Amino acid sequence: MRKLALSRRDGLGAAAQAEGSAAISDRVLALDLPPGCAVSAFLPIQSEVDLSEAIAGLDARGHPVGLPVMVEGGLVFRRFRPGDGLVPLGFGTRGPGPDACEVVPDVLLMPLSAFDRRGGRIGYGRGFYDRSVAGLRAAGRFPRLIGIAFSVQEVAAVPMEPHDAPLDMIVTERDAFRFAP
Repeated sequence: MRKLALSRRDGLGAAAQAEGSAAISDRVLALDLPPGCAVSAFLPIQSEVDLSEAIAGLDARGHPVGLPVMVEGGLVFRRFRPGDGLVPLGFGTRGPGPDACEVVPDVLLMPLSAFDRRGGRIGYGRGFYDRSVAGLRAAGRFPRLIGIAFSVQEVAAVPMEPHDAPLDMIVTERDAFRFAP
């Protein structure tokens, strides 16, 4: 399922990726986010959605934006503002260096491989986001989980395991799907 969805995403042309990314950024900026809430976002690797426009818009509106950094056991989110320098972080990612302050997100914009219309998400198979969400919840934090994807990544049904946290919402270039808690 992961391989099929990623191959469809990889098959999008550069123009479709750019147009889709711009539409997704517009949808993200139209979300009903509380003023000043912290948002985690991500920079694209491979053929992922490019949220650069959304990140700039969120920052301009006063939302602290954190980018994911892999650490033992999961992720931390380091503060990022457009124009900040980035360092290589492994797994093909880049982000703020160790001097950037950590952000505890109220909203997680999450990359994914595949999704379904029930809030199921398949990541990349390493469980970083699953462990991070579990850690936040164990600390009494319950961030809004929003999957970010191109519509071609949709599958009929994602197999969910007990440790999988269903998404609250999925945003694609075509739609925004909200799920009941």
